Amino acid sequence: MKTTESRILPNAADKAVLKQLASMVVQTCPSLHDSAHTVARELLEKHNLHGLDPDKVYFHRFKAAQSNPHTFTGWEHIREKPYETQTLTQLVIHRFRATDQDNADLLDLWAGFYDVGPVFTDFNQTNEVRLHGRDVLNDFWSIQFSERYNQQLHNFWDKSADDFRTLAKCSFLSKAVQALEHRQLSETDLQAVLDAVAPGLTWPITLAALKTTSHGDASRVRTVDIAGHVATNLLRIVTQDGRQIVYIPGEDPGFQVFKTAADLHWWFMQQLDKEQPRTNLLYHFPLADRHAISEDIPALMSKLVHAWGTADHHLINQKNQVITGDAFTWLRDSTRSAMFAEADLCLTSNGDLRKKLWIGYLSAGLRVFGPMAAVGWPVALPVLGAGIASLGLNIDQAQQGKTPQERKAGVLGAVFAGIFILLDLLAIKGPGPMEEVGEEVEASLAKESAQWRERLEPEEPPESPPVNTVAPGATPVIEPPAPPDVAPRVIPESWQINELLEDDMLGTEPGTYQGIYKLRSEPWYAVMIKGLGYYARLERDVNGPDFWTAIDPSGSPLSKPIPIRLNTAGEWEPMTDLKLAGGTGGLFKKIFRRPPALPPTVQNPLSDYEIPLSERPALDSAASYPPPGRYTFADDAAFVGEDPHASFKAARQRLFRDAATYLNGYTPRPRPPVPQLPANASTSDALRTLLRNDRAIVFGESHASVGSKQLLIDNMAVLAEADVKTIYLEHLLTDFHQAALDVFHETGFMSEKLRRYLQNLDFGHVTDRLGQYNFLELVKAAQANKIRIQSLDCMASYRLQGLTAPSVEGQQLANNAPRQAMMNYYASTVIRADQAARGAHKWVALVGNTHASNFKGIAGLDEIEEAFSVRVKDVPPGQPGRFRPDPGIEPTTDHSGLKSDLLFETPIPAQPNTLQEYSRLLQKPGMFTIKQLPNSHTLVHRSRAGDLVDTAIRHNAGQFFIEQPKWPTIDGQRFDSLKQLVIALEQTGMTLADKPRHL
Repeated sequence: MKTTESRILPNAADKAVLKQLASMVVQTCPSLHDSAHTVARELLEKHNLHGLDPDKVYFHRFKAAQSNPHTFTGWEHIREKPYETQTLTQLVIHRFRATDQDNADLLDLWAGFYDVGPVFTDFNQTNEVRLHGRDVLNDFWSIQFSERYNQQLHNFWDKSADDFRTLAKCSFLSKAVQALEHRQLSETDLQAVLDAVAPGLTWPITLAALKTTSHGDASRVRTVDIAGHVATNLLRIVTQDGRQIVYIPGEDPGFQVFKTAADLHWWFMQQLDKEQPRTNLLYHFPLADRHAISEDIPALMSKLVHAWGTADHHLINQKNQVITGDAFTWLRDSTRSAMFAEADLCLTSNGDLRKKLWIGYLSAGLRVFGPMAAVGWPVALPVLGAGIASLGLNIDQAQQGKTPQERKAGVLGAVFAGIFILLDLLAIKGPGPMEEVGEEVEASLAKESAQWRERLEPEEPPESPPVNTVAPGATPVIEPPAPPDVAPRVIPESWQINELLEDDMLGTEPGTYQGIYKLRSEPWYAVMIKGLGYYARLERDVNGPDFWTAIDPSGSPLSKPIPIRLNTAGEWEPMTDLKLAGGTGGLFKKIFRRPPALPPTVQNPLSDYEIPLSERPALDSAASYPPPGRYTFADDAAFVGEDPHASFKAARQRLFRDAATYLNGYTPRPRPPVPQLPANASTSDALRTLLRNDRAIVFGESHASVGSKQLLIDNMAVLAEADVKTIYLEHLLTDFHQAALDVFHETGFMSEKLRRYLQNLDFGHVTDRLGQYNFLELVKAAQANKIRIQSLDCMASYRLQGLTAPSVEGQQLANNAPRQAMMNYYASTVIRADQAARGAHKWVALVGNTHASNFKGIAGLDEIEEAFSVRVKDVPPGQPGRFRPDPGIEPTTDHSGLKSDLLFETPIPAQPNTLQEYSRLLQKPGMFTIKQLPNSHTLVHRSRAGDLVDTAIRHNAGQFFIEQPKWPTIDGQRFDSLKQLVIALEQTGMTLADKPRHL
C-alpha cells in the first residue's frame, strides 16, 4: 500500500453512491426461493385464497385415504403422517412427478394441500387448503416458471454485473481491515493479501479504486477445491513463504491463515466433521458439488483422515487453479455461473438427476438435509458481505415469517456496515497501523457530508411527486420519500364517552399506562383528548412497538381504531399515518435508517444528567476503565485553576437531588397480581405466561451470577416471540455506550471499545468462567434475535466515588443507598423516554437484586415501573430450575434483606477447587474445563497420558488465545470471546465437562 504526501480525505459522495448501488443490487438480486414464493402467492390469489403464506401451505402425499363428503377434495387422511411433503413454494420449483401428469385425477385421492406440516396425523376439512392438485398442475404448465426465473437472472446480470463486482471488492477490503483490527490477519498478511488482489491500492479508498480492475502476481491468487470440487466464491492467497490465506465471504472471521498445507487439511476436516460447519462450508460450492460431497461424506472423511495420517494432502486443492485476471471479476463471473447452474439443475423436469436430488428432500419429520438447506436462497449475497447466518438458510426460519424484504433489509445492513468501515478508514501507512487524524480532517469530513446531504435532501419537498428520469445506462438513485403534508386524523364525535374519569384512575408513573385511565369494567381503559373522553385499547404490532388507539364505543366492526400518542406536552393526540401503501414502509425505514457511525458522531438527545458530547473524550477512560485512584472525582477536591470534572460533578449532584426528591415523595401504586404458574411449567412457558399478563419483567441478579444471563440467553428467542423489543441493562452508560450499542443492533458490527468494556465487566464481576453466559454473550444474543439493548446508567449514576451528598429533602433516605437511589431514578427516566420515543412496547430489564425490588426503603424498578420482578439465584446441580414465589432474603447484620415477586433457581455447576475435584470432573482423556480466578483463566484438561494439564489462557487486546504447540489448529489463534475458544476446542474433539444444561 502507498500513501500520498498530501493526504486525501474520504469522499462522502462515494459513500452515498455505494449505498445506492448496494440498495439496487441487493433488492434486484434474484433468489430462486423468493421468485418461486411470488409465483406461489399469485397462484393462491388466482384461486381466491388470500392472506396465505406459500411457505406455510404444504403439499402432502399419503399411502391411505378415506372418503369424506365434507372435505374440498372428498377425501381425508386420519391417523396417518404423510410420507412426502413440500411447501407450495418448493412445489413451484420442483414441479409434480412425471407420473402425476397422466394421473392428475388421482392427486386429490393420494395427496392434498394443507395449512399444517407433516408432524400432524389428521388431515381433513379442519386444516385443508381448498386447492385441487390437477388445477395446480395445469397452472404450472402455463406459468413456465423455469423460463421466467432464467429471464430474471439474465436481466439482473446484464444490468448489475459491474456494480456487483464493485461491491464484492468493497466487502473483501472491509473484511480485510476488520481482520487486521481483530488480529486475525497480521500487518504482513494484510499487505500480502492486498498486493495479490489490488496492488498499488492507495488510501482512503475511493469509488474509482473499487471499480478499477487489478492484476496482481499471477501465481498468488488461486481457487479452493476439495477432492476436485472447486468452490464458487472462496479465494486463496499463497504468500512467498508458502503460507495460505483463505477468504471466506459471509463468514466470521472472513479470513483464515494456514502456515502449512497440513494446517489447511486439518481445518477442512474440522469443518466437514460436524453438520453446521459443513453446511456453511458447502454453501460456497455449486449446488451439484454440494450434493456430491454430502452424498460421499463418510467416504470422503475416511480418505481425508487416512491421507492426514500419512502426511498426504493431495485431496485439498488438487486442481490448484490459478486466477490469472482480476480476482473480483472472477468472483463475479463464478457467482453468476453458479446461479445459472443452480437454476438449470433445480428446474429441470423429469430428469434422473433432479429426481435423485429432490425425492425425499423433506421427510415426515421435516428434516432439512445439510447441503440442501441453502437451496433457493440468494447465493450471490455473501460475496457482498452478508453473513450466511443472516440469510435464514433453513425451512424453520422461513416458516416463522421471515419475508424477502426482511432478509434483504438485513443484508443491506451488513453491506452498509462494510461500506462505512472501509470508506471511513483514512489511511494505512505501509503495513503499519492506521494514521491518526486531526480535528481539521473531521471538520472537513463533516462539511463534505453536509454538502452531500443538501444535494440529496432538498430543504422543501416538491408540491407534487417528481417524475424520475434516468439517463440510458445510468444507475437510478433511490431517495427516501419526502414526508407528505397530511393533516392529523379526526376522532368522530360519536366516539366520545360520558363516563366520569377521576384522578385516582389515572396512570401517572412512567411506562405503558402513563396518561391512561384504568376503568373498573370493560373496555378497561380510557384517555382524555382535548378535554374529551374516549375508550382506548393497547394494540400489538409485530413490525414495531405496541401503541394505544382510540376505539369506537359501539364496537362496530366497520370502525377502525385510530392510533394515538403522547406528545411532548404530555397530552394525547391522534397520530398521522404515514405508512406507504403496499406494506413497503418498514422496508424504506430499514434502507434509509440512520447510518452506522461510531459513537462520537451519533447525535442523541441528552438528558440533564449526561456528559456533554464535547467533554466526553476527556472522561472516556474514566467512564469505561477507571483504575482505582487514578481519577479524582471527590466533590471537595481542590484544584489549581478550573476543575476539569466540574460538569460531571454538577450532573452527579443534580441527579442525587432529583432522585432524593422523587423517592422521598414516591407512593407505591397497586401492581397487577403475579399470575399463578403451574408447578410443572417449563421455563419458556412460564416466561410466555408472565409476558402475556403484563408488558415487563425486571430480573434481579447477583452480578457474578451465571443463571440470570443463562435464563435470558437460552430463552432470547422466546422473548422475541413474546414481542419483547428492548432489554434494559445496568452497567452500560447512555452517554458513553448507547451509540455503539445502537450501531451493533442495526448492523451487527460491535466496536472494539464496546467489546472490551463488556469483557471488562465480565472480568470484574467474575461471571461465567466458560464464557457462554455473560454480559458480552447476552448483548450478542439480543442482537441476533433483533432485541435492542438500552443502557440504564449514565456516568453520573455509575461513578459515585467522591460524591458528597447535597442537602435536600429526602437526603437521609437516599443516603441509605445512594447508588440504588440514583440508578433507580435515572433508569426510570430512561425507560420512560425510551417508551415515549419508540412507542409503548414489551421489555425486560436485568439489574442487580437491590435495584429490582425495594431495598433499604428505596423503591425498586418493579414498583416504579409497575412490573413483575424475578430474583434469579444460582443453585447446585440436581435442583430443578423453576419459578416460585420469592421467600425473600431475611435481614441480617450484614444485609438489609429484600424480596421480589418470584424466585428462579438455576442449577449451575460449581467450579472445582481442589485437585481431587478436578480429577473427579475430568475422568476421560480429552475432557476439559475452565478455571477462573479474578482477571485470569486457565484451561485444565485430561491428557492422553491421563495427566491433568494446566494451560494459561492469555488475554490481549480484547482477545483470548492459548499457546499449545501440540494443538496446531488452536495454538496462538485469537478468539473474540471465551465462548469461541471453547467451541474451537470442542471442534477438535475435546469435551467440555461441566457445560450447563439448557434452560
